[in-house]
Amino acid sequence: MSPLAARRLTTGATMAVLVLVLCGMAVWGWRHATAPLDSSPTASSQSCSPSEITTISFVRPADVQISVYNAGHESGLAGRTMTRLERRGFRPGEVGNAPASMRVKRAVVHTTRKDDPAAELVARQLGKHTRVVVTGRANGPGVDVFVGNRFRGLARHAPDKVRLPKPKHECVPVQ
Repeated sequence: MSPLAARRLTTGATMAVLVLVLCGMAVWGWRHATAPLDSSPTASSQSCSPSEITTISFVRPADVQISVYNAGHESGLAGRTMTRLERRGFRPGEVGNAPASMRVKRAVVHTTRKDDPAAELVARQLGKHTRVVVTGRANGPGVDVFVGNRFRGLARHAPDKVRLPKPKHECVPVQ
């Protein structure tokens, strides 16, 4: 084989290997660029040791912020409802009047997330048949509660926690 033919063969083989490496790297990059982000505490926090990772299976009132709005005619209804929910451990958000176009007979809970366990916990505080409505925007911080003229108070035997659909893992540094 002539030196020129040998050089062409070597160049062709080198180019073929480089094209394969390029394709492999492109596939690897695409998979990692489109993969879901890892939400485990060890991935997001390098200072978290395995003993500091805790599993959360329930949402509790202390985990939920609420905003209460009066959709009825009774003055102070939203404020009284917020006070009662705070006594049960919920974190306060805003208190005010609902938009004039809002029509609520008893109570309704609004959230921006589908299948929101926090909204479910709040709804159970307001009564067994309180609806949870998923909306495009929040009126205030946290879960929005709208109370109307027929709202008579919180449910007596409401749960103090709701199970999460999937447990969360959080880093809780040891003090």
